[in-house]
Amino acid sequence: MARGKQGQKDGAGRERGEVAEAPSLGRVYEGPELLGKLLEKAGATVDVAGLVERFRAAIAKDQLPPEVIPGLFEKEPRFGGPGDAMRFYSNLFGVWDLLVFGASTEEILSWVPAEHGAHEEAHEEEAAAREVELPPRGSVAGIELPYEITEVTWQVLADMQPRERTRRQDRYANMQSELAEWARTVDGLDGAAQETLEYLCFELAEMFDNAFGDRFGAVRLRDLLNAEPAAADKLQPYAADYVAESLEEAEEDEEEPIGPDELKLLERYARQALVAMTAATKG
Repeated sequence: MARGKQGQKDGAGRERGEVAEAPSLGRVYEGPELLGKLLEKAGATVDVAGLVERFRAAIAKDQLPPEVIPGLFEKEPRFGGPGDAMRFYSNLFGVWDLLVFGASTEEILSWVPAEHGAHEEAHEEEAAAREVELPPRGSVAGIELPYEITEVTWQVLADMQPRERTRRQDRYANMQSELAEWARTVDGLDGAAQETLEYLCFELAEMFDNAFGDRFGAVRLRDLLNAEPAAADKLQPYAADYVAESLEEAEEDEEEPIGPDELKLLERYARQALVAMTAATKG
């Protein structure tokens, strides 16, 4: 499972969340053939030509990628893991950058990616130079998690070394003790469902901390118990979408699938956590 649960061993003996040779989330376009396959696999409603058309129209309106990318899908994009997601977004941002710098549609559609060997070093340097990172902690205004924060945070956590991720989880349990204990002891969840809720709450708390810094205070038990799950979509639309996609992946996990009844309860709890985290954020 790509999201919502980490720290268990997969069939190859490595911990989930450690992706072998996963590409960096750079801004590198690898050509129409690869991007076309990525778009199809992710469930996009456009091909490469349609993507270019959407991006070009958005740039003309001074829009940003996070305002456009969600509209490429009728449902949440689907990925095989963090590596696939990072490569997909790397190519999207790469196309966006090329259009901003004046590339024509014909150039995008006939783009030939750099070959290995003589161009490999230059290609890697370009990817490193364009690497997308989290903005400075606490630099986001308001109380709504941006699309970029939700996407980059879970990818960073997934690719993190297990020891560092455990250190982050320990810090979270100390700083958000009521939230962590609530997620660990809620009624009606067992096994994989329980672990998924605990890790989801950790991921969401990391997103809030990255975005809002010290404005994100301690989440209180009373707010968790009184939170209305239906309010999550309005308060945190991007994070609520992330929760929905995580639970879809949890349902389809072949090793530890979560049943429909537990899944429904798990979604309710995750949405309650989102609402309570929002209440803990100073505007």
